[in-house]
Amino acid sequence: MFRLTSEVAKRAQKPRQMPWDLRFDPELRIVETRYAGRVEPNELRAAATATLACGEEQGTHRYLADCTALEGGHSVLDLYALVEILSDVRPTAFREAILLPQLAAPRQEVDFWETSCANRGFVVRIFDGREPAVAWLIGSPPDAS
Repeated sequence: MFRLTSEVAKRAQKPRQMPWDLRFDPELRIVETRYAGRVEPNELRAAATATLACGEEQGTHRYLADCTALEGGHSVLDLYALVEILSDVRPTAFREAILLPQLAAPRQEVDFWETSCANRGFVVRIFDGREPAVAWLIGSPPDAS
């Protein structure tokens, strides 16, 4: 019979870490969401909701999505549903820079996100590096007025 050691049992009971985190840069007035590992559909919706709420609370429309450590976990249909949610909320002057994931599969999802957002009138652009992404974002007006 197989028995778990106490260390293995502790790791098995440990809750999964949140695959995203959020921060606001008050100097640049950018809301940054960083994704890591697999982001399931419910986690993606939670991240998007928190990101938009932070932007509204801080009075900014500049968003940076750091997807460099993203491994997937959601589908194109999940992203389409998220674009629909974004369309319903319709944040003022929404502008998002996306840092590309290192893995090929999530890159295709990011391309789909960029196209779907553009089709709805949102300004979204993909970047390979942080510096050009931030430069593009801060080239826009700072406040969502």
